[in-house]
Amino acid sequence: MRDPALKLTAIGAVLALGLAAGACSKADGPDLRADASPSSGASASEAAEQRADAAEARAQAAEDKLQCEKERQQASNRGAVIGGVTGAVIGTQVAGDGAKSEGGAIGGVAGVLTGRQIAKKDHRC
Repeated sequence: MRDPALKLTAIGAVLALGLAAGACSKADGPDLRADASPSSGASASEAAEQRADAAEARAQAAEDKLQCEKERQQASNRGAVIGGVTGAVIGTQVAGDGAKSEGGAIGGVAGVLTGRQIAKKDHRC
């Protein structure tokens, strides 16, 4: 009894995937099927070359985005360290007698948050 239920479930899943794939319109993206007719009278090899160029451009854009995000994170970390040290020094100087540790801790936390946000703001992707 369990085997037929699994078979029916699998068949239903395959049909659902088939319907979902058929529902996708051509506006969702380029048609990458091998039997797709090239547009504007171009040969099949030219169409394949255009698709390859477009894929390469997308891959390069993705790589550039990743590199930019990496640089942004590094800048953010540098800003946090510099802001934390600066905030701690200022906090200990501003704090009253007997509260130098607390002033340094509060200044350090405020400096980390401020430095991180300033560095991120200066480095947009």
